[in-house]
Amino acid sequence: MPRPKDKSLQGVFLKADQALSEIKDSRLVMKLLAIRGYGNQQAKDIAALFNTETRTIYKWVELFRLYGIQGLQDKPKGHRKAILDDKHREQISIWLDSGKTPDGKEINWTLETLSYYINAEFGIVIKKSALSNTLRKMRYAMRKPRPSHAKSSEQERSDFKKNSRAHLLPIRQFS
Repeated sequence: MPRPKDKSLQGVFLKADQALSEIKDSRLVMKLLAIRGYGNQQAKDIAALFNTETRTIYKWVELFRLYGIQGLQDKPKGHRKAILDDKHREQISIWLDSGKTPDGKEINWTLETLSYYINAEFGIVIKKSALSNTLRKMRYAMRKPRPSHAKSSEQERSDFKKNSRAHLLPIRQFS
């Protein structure tokens, strides 16, 4: 047994016919045609015809009844707003380029320390993954230290650095 239609919807069906003749947007036209078809058919038949669910047809009718064509138009979709705005990014660039904290102290930046100073200076809590993505977009790359053996000593490492010649034997001069 078909769902009984509300008599107040007759005006909606006529309004849909009129609006359909004025609009060129295809998705909107499809929705208006579905509303118009719902005036003469059951919602499940219209849903099958438009390859959608019956609930969607009911929703379209209600949106059109309440808001008109604007209710049927797709809402703009976008990305989530960035946590750090341009002003914050500029300040972070200054910190990273100078290698100094906002207090003026020399520092080797890590994601943890940068996140701490962002929270302290701007009051913004930012996780390491989001901060890493932001830095990558700003064209910064975090450098990782070279791996070191667990049993090595600091003295041996400093003796064997690339630019150090202390590990080489002295060259004998021939006379």
